[in-house]
Amino acid sequence: MTRRQLLLVPGGVRLAAQTPPLSEPKNLTFPIEAIEGVITPADLFFVRDHFPEPELLLSTWRLKVEGRVSRALELSLADVLEQPVKQLEALLECAGNAAGGTAMGNAMWEGVSIGRILEAAGAASDAVAVTLVGADNGRLLQDSPRLPYCQVVPIEKCFRHESLLAYKLNGRFLPHKNGFPLRALFPGWYGMDSVKWLQRIVVLSRSDEAPGFQASGMNRLYNRMLRNPGSAVQSTRLTELLVKSVIAWPTDNIRLAAGQYMIHGFAWTGAGLVRGIDCSTDGGLSWKPAHLDSPLKPFCWVRWKYPWPAAPGDHVLMSQATDDAGRKQPLKRDRFRIDGYEWNACSPVRCFVR
Repeated sequence: MTRRQLLLVPGGVRLAAQTPPLSEPKNLTFPIEAIEGVITPADLFFVRDHFPEPELLLSTWRLKVEGRVSRALELSLADVLEQPVKQLEALLECAGNAAGGTAMGNAMWEGVSIGRILEAAGAASDAVAVTLVGADNGRLLQDSPRLPYCQVVPIEKCFRHESLLAYKLNGRFLPHKNGFPLRALFPGWYGMDSVKWLQRIVVLSRSDEAPGFQASGMNRLYNRMLRNPGSAVQSTRLTELLVKSVIAWPTDNIRLAAGQYMIHGFAWTGAGLVRGIDCSTDGGLSWKPAHLDSPLKPFCWVRWKYPWPAAPGDHVLMSQATDDAGRKQPLKRDRFRIDGYEWNACSPVRCFVR
């Protein structure tokens, strides 16, 4: 039985059934101490919405591929499912995730190569980017019109082997809150570009204007902004994840009895691999290497642990990651940053041992 036939039988329809969307944008995070191993369960995967979830029907949903292409495409989910399948374990992190926040998750994704779809459409040789447009819409800024959520991604990233149009999360069809029926996935980059509820891919040349990108005000968001003394503000678009680690347990402000404990957490980076984790139990005065507790894989987080003989007193725990490019997680945020993104500084965890 083909995937197309599967969707046409009652059992296939039930597989794709989803919870009705809510009328307000979701902003959900979950405690990462509940994650066992390295895969984030679907029910613990973070959600960041700009607009309310769209109402979609499989019978009418289509993915349109247009713009600078030789063959415009209009694909149903069944058409997408008939493409060669790619599976990839990868982490997503919200660009606005706090230093010790939990707006990130590492999962097994399944879908089709974005590059393969662009090749099937005959993307022009002079194409430089694509606009990805979701089915959700609203007013992004106070002075902007109601428009669909969209992002512009360089075409080089779209043709990378890891870039997917994903329809499954951890072996099951995407939950509606995570982008069902189809979402973009750009491992190694912040999550805002991995557009959910995807319905349009518009291929752009250098002279083309991205549909809705500037009109919605999206060009004013997700920029790294530095204000150096005596110079104008420097603005660059966010893309690749910064190296970062978090402590999953103990949790902040926990009270413990004196004894032997195992601190554990997660660490990740954009391109490349995490090289090591150092752990401090005295607020950063001294550091010792932690043990990497899971295999190192590109685009994934690694689990780490550190044995701690907790003596009575007040303690401040910290972790610091370094990747194979020599990038080290900073102890403090750059004081010249004036934006609200890329919070990757070491985050203290306070423990009271009695």
